[in-house]
This record gives sequence, structure tokens and C-alpha cells, in this order.
Amino acid sequence: MANSKVTMIQKGFVRYTKERYPKEADVILRRAEELYPILHAKAPDIGGAENLMAYNLDLMILAASFYEASDHRIDGAAILEISRDMARRYGVVKKLVNLNRPWQMKLFRSILYKRYTPYAKLVEEKVSQGQWGNTWRVRINPRNTDEGLCFELVGCPLADFAKANGYEDLLPYMCASDHMLAELMHAKLIRTHTCATGGESCDYWYVADRSDTAKAYADVKMV
Repeated sequence: MANSKVTMIQKGFVRYTKERYPKEADVILRRAEELYPILHAKAPDIGGAENLMAYNLDLMILAASFYEASDHRIDGAAILEISRDMARRYGVVKKLVNLNRPWQMKLFRSILYKRYTPYAKLVEEKVSQGQWGNTWRVRINPRNTDEGLCFELVGCPLADFAKANGYEDLLPYMCASDHMLAELMHAKLIRTHTCATGGESCDYWYVADRSDTAKAYADVKMV
């Protein structure tokens, strides 16, 4: 669990475990630590550290480890609570980042597109060579829109791992954390389909949360 993002989320699981199950915490934490490499060995090979998105699969395995270690008590609802707690702890982001400010949205879009463009090319190369399995393939701005930022992820190793190992119930809660991240940036994530709900891809369209587009989608159920 060397990735800093995974380590940060792991701390959230540890806090939750100690708060909710203080008498059993040591046992649950030890079991989760033992289970992680066992479950990781069952995961598809998507390139490890060379794949900049591989940490997402590590997060799924982390959640599954605590789920099993707690006899399924640290479940999807717990994942949501842990995500909300993380959002509260990093609430300073909400004070600094506001994608209703055009310059910040433009900067965020530029950074993300520049990050995903070489990644998308690398993934196509790896997949053509029979490597990285069903890792996330990226389509940048499939809506061809100048509003916000938009991309689509085709394929999902998280969904593959969950379906192969009986963790499908956790998937929607893993996906829900994306919406909380958007809220931290004063954005709305418009997403109408995911691999977790049976789609072949997950669509992402981040718009400013005070925009007319965000208001138009206010009553539309997002996944």
C-alpha cells in the first residue's frame, strides 16, 4: 500500500474501525493487513506502478480486506461514512478550490487533459501488446464540450475484481466517492452510467455546481 492516496484512505478505515469496534479493532486491523496481499494476488495485472490509475484497484482491495476482516460489518455504508469523514477532514480544499471560478476550471481541465492524454496512449500500446488486461482506457472529451471537463473511462478492473470475488455490493459505494470529491471542488459530477451498473464505460462530466447545466441535472439520478 505504498501509494499515498491508498495510505490516506487506509488511515480512514483504521479510524473507523477503532471508533466503531474498539474492543475488536486490533483483531480486525491485523486480519485486514493479512488479507490484503491475499486478495491482491487475486486481482488482475494492470501494470502496477507504471499505471497511474492502478491505485484505484488497490483501494477496492483495501475495502474488501476490511469488509472480510470485520465479518462484512465494514460494508458499503461504512465506505460512505469513511468517505464523508475524509471530505470533512480535507474541507480546506473547498475553501481554496472553486470550479465556479472560470480560471480554476480552465486550469483543472488543462491539468487533467494533459495527464490523461499520454496515459491514454500508453494504455492503447499496452493493451495492443496483450498487457494490462481490462484497465481503464480513456476517451477525452467525448461530448466535445467546452463546458467543464469531460472524459470517459472504458473498462473497469474494480468491477472485474468485485464480480469475480463476490464484492459487487461494495462497488456502488466506491463509485459514490467520486461525487463527494466533486463537491469538495464546488463542482457537480454528471455521470449517467458506470461499469458497476452494467455499462461498458463510466462517463464523467464535471461542471461548476452553480452553472445552468448543474441545475438542469439537479433532479436526475446520478450513479
